[in-house]
Amino acid sequence: MSKFIPFTDEELYQAHHKDIKEYLESIGEKVLHSGTEYMWEAHDSVKIRGHIWYRHSTGESGTAVNFLMTFFDFSFQEAVITLLDGNYKATSNSKPVDFINEPDIYHKKDRVVLPQKNTNNKRLYAYLCNSRCIDYSVVRYFVKKGLIYEDKSNHNIVFLGKDKKGIVRYAGLKGTLTVKSFKGEITGSNKIYCFKHIGLSDVLFVFEAFIDLFSFITLYQLNENWHTYNYIALGGLNLEALKKCVEDYPHIKKIYICTDNDINSSDGKNHGQDFAKKAQKVFQNKYKTEIITPNLKDWNEILKQRSQSYGK
Repeated sequence: MSKFIPFTDEELYQAHHKDIKEYLESIGEKVLHSGTEYMWEAHDSVKIRGHIWYRHSTGESGTAVNFLMTFFDFSFQEAVITLLDGNYKATSNSKPVDFINEPDIYHKKDRVVLPQKNTNNKRLYAYLCNSRCIDYSVVRYFVKKGLIYEDKSNHNIVFLGKDKKGIVRYAGLKGTLTVKSFKGEITGSNKIYCFKHIGLSDVLFVFEAFIDLFSFITLYQLNENWHTYNYIALGGLNLEALKKCVEDYPHIKKIYICTDNDINSSDGKNHGQDFAKKAQKVFQNKYKTEIITPNLKDWNEILKQRSQSYGK
């Protein structure tokens, strides 16, 4: 099937000028300093400077768009979509490219169409840092990685789940009002590709919600190396998303399951810990698997309690 997406000039400019080092690190690739440039560890003949790359072994060069086309076998339009984080409007500029084997997510009825970004993230920072007590540097890190942002219309937090090529497959919503709770998902989202951060370590920490993931980092991992670990927020108790994550990232060897401790649930069942035990049984033959149980309901409750104690 042929699929034509007419990107605007501004969208094409943004895609071509995406920082390549930033993109590679966002999908778990290692990039090293090499004089005034960077070197991609997986292809040491490839040198990177901002949005420009050069391959010494072949003499090839280009921008971020053809970098993805050359090394990750993306089509032109798939590369542009990826580098725009799936956030585009499009009018009448792009050359048509065949989407021969592309999944249904690119069809209009299923595509994840992201809300427009706000001009700033003030409400996002206020909610996560003040109301939820998460360290500013942690929030800022994920904002800079393009994994969370504040939407323009409703000031919700938009948190993204990407596949191993960096394409947005999932987008969740979290309200920023403390007096009224709101959670939702963008139409077309596939929850198997939930919110995650992939680092170079072989350790994966598993949570139910991205706020607990951020809280855990603030509580226990807040040092210069925390981002080298892998983290996933399942958006609930989603075993299939966890299976997909370890399948896509085979460098993961150790799994720490950090789901909720639902000791006061309305039905008397500890759903978070029941899931943890089930997941441990599923993965323990192939991975070193341990359960880390919060002593309160979840990691954000612990963080808020600690912050209140320090404030006294």
